[in-house]
Amino acid sequence: MMASNTRREAFASLSSFFGPKTQKALKTLVRPPYHSDERLLMQICPTCSDAPCLASCPEEIIALDDGKIPYIVFTQSGCTFCEECAKACPHDVLALSFTSQAKISANFKIDTVQCMAWNQTICQSCADACDAKAITFFGMLRPLIEMKKCTGCGMCYSPCPTNAIVFSAQHTVKEK
Repeated sequence: MMASNTRREAFASLSSFFGPKTQKALKTLVRPPYHSDERLLMQICPTCSDAPCLASCPEEIIALDDGKIPYIVFTQSGCTFCEECAKACPHDVLALSFTSQAKISANFKIDTVQCMAWNQTICQSCADACDAKAITFFGMLRPLIEMKKCTGCGMCYSPCPTNAIVFSAQHTVKEK
C-alpha cells in the first residue's frame, strides 16, 4: 500500500503540469445514487429549502445546479454509497432501493490520448482507486473500464494525473 501511495503522490505532483482538476462531464450532470425517477428529482428537489443531501455527504461531492437539483462533483472524491444522502432526504426522492448493488447512472471511459498508460508510461492511479475492480489493463498498459463492473462511483476520476477519465450521465427518466 505504501508504494501505491508514493506512486499516486508522484503522479499527483505531475498533474500540476496539466492544469487544475476540472470536471469533464459530457451531456448532462450525474445525479446522486438512490433516485429512481429523474422527473421526481426535477420536480421536488427545487422545493427543498435546505438541501440536506449536501450537508449529509461525508465525501462532500454533492452540489446543486442552477435549478437546485443535486448532482455529483467528482473532482475531489467519489461516492462511497454510504446512503447518508438518501437518509437525509426529507421527501424520499433519494429513496434507498433494495438492489443487489448500489450504482450511479454514469458511464465512464478513458481518453486514450490523455492517458499516461495508453502513452507508454506505467500508471495505475485509476485502477488503484477502483474498489469494483472495473479497470483492467492489457499488460501494464492500455487500461479499459468494464462498464458491466463499474458502479459509477467516480473514485477513479480525481486520482488520474492527466484528466484522462471522462464520464457522461445515463438518462434514467421513467415513463409513467
